[in-house]
Amino acid sequence: MRTILFTILSVITVLAQEFKVTVKWDEMAMAGDAESILQYYHDGQVERIRGNLYKGSSDGNIKVVRTMDGGTQQFIINKAKGVLVNIWITNSLMDEDFATKDDFFMLANSKAVAIIEDNINNKIYEVKIPEKAPGLAFRAGAIVDAKFYGFIEMFEKQRIYNATLINAINGKPLEGVNVEVIKINSGETVANGMTDETGYFAQKLDYGKYKAKFYKKNFIPAFQEFEMDLTELPVSMNFGLSPQIDKFRIVLTWGPYPEDLDAHLAGPKPDGQNFHIWWDNKTLIGGKNFLDIDDKHSYGPETITIYKPAIGEYTYAVHNYSKRFSHKSRDLSFSGARVDVYGNGMLQASFTVPYDKEGNVWQVFKITGNHQVVPINAMYDERYSKRVVH
Repeated sequence: MRTILFTILSVITVLAQEFKVTVKWDEMAMAGDAESILQYYHDGQVERIRGNLYKGSSDGNIKVVRTMDGGTQQFIINKAKGVLVNIWITNSLMDEDFATKDDFFMLANSKAVAIIEDNINNKIYEVKIPEKAPGLAFRAGAIVDAKFYGFIEMFEKQRIYNATLINAINGKPLEGVNVEVIKINSGETVANGMTDETGYFAQKLDYGKYKAKFYKKNFIPAFQEFEMDLTELPVSMNFGLSPQIDKFRIVLTWGPYPEDLDAHLAGPKPDGQNFHIWWDNKTLIGGKNFLDIDDKHSYGPETITIYKPAIGEYTYAVHNYSKRFSHKSRDLSFSGARVDVYGNGMLQASFTVPYDKEGNVWQVFKITGNHQVVPINAMYDERYSKRVVH
């Protein structure tokens, strides 16, 4: 379930800490035990900071505050710049394997709410669990490079992998995609299934590194690699599957933040001139518009198809349009952005945005004159769309 549902409550006084996160719930409505968890990404590692243990982060940046109310847990984040913090509320003591149908509604029935005090931008946000939403784990948004993004994701269980498959050329959900999950170290297939009418597939998994393979008739097979780590929190992914095509098709997907990433492609026209296309410069090339989809509301896909290849070199880049005026932002590097390059009826290459790097532009790769996909993976800042491709 994905619905933006947060409220800016008031202007507050700037305190020493940059963010305060408070989670409240009705204890009488819980059959298990609610717990707030911060999933803290910093310095190339991830930590699970639990609200009921009063143990802060290893670097001292996040502290857990002792509260007098049993239905309240609180965290202080001293420095939010350059880090990613996912905010979770879970039904932590519920046994997932023996939970009844009613048990999955306990978290929603508790009327749990996350209150995020942003002392950098002088704002307070409130995010509530939707009524009658089943699940044992709820993500109430994220603090990304000193900015709060409000969104809602409800998951049936905690240690669960879920993927949403979408058609890369029209953005619609793909039902009936075959999904095979393989454990990488052993090569064992641990799950098989198909996406439902919303393009959704979910599977509970043990710790480890996995590869998910996706198959559907008339679509090019593809895969994703992921890890279920010791935080025991859900892994959620979006994937744009491409219909069969001989030419090059480039698909960009990402997570709930930032809201607007833009795909850019520069290269040769059949008449010998050059082009540079993005959302506001949809130049026709050989009578075709190469930009198939422009997504402005998170997740993607943004899809570009080279319908009429010409002789010469193409360069592809991703611009964080939401943060185009920011300098040295890490929003793009925390976005989980992924670029898949299809050609000659197969997935030619996949790229994931470099993690924990500064820059609002990710120059991803080039396609050479002999149709080779060559990685670039450069991050830098650029305010103006027309100058994104260097």
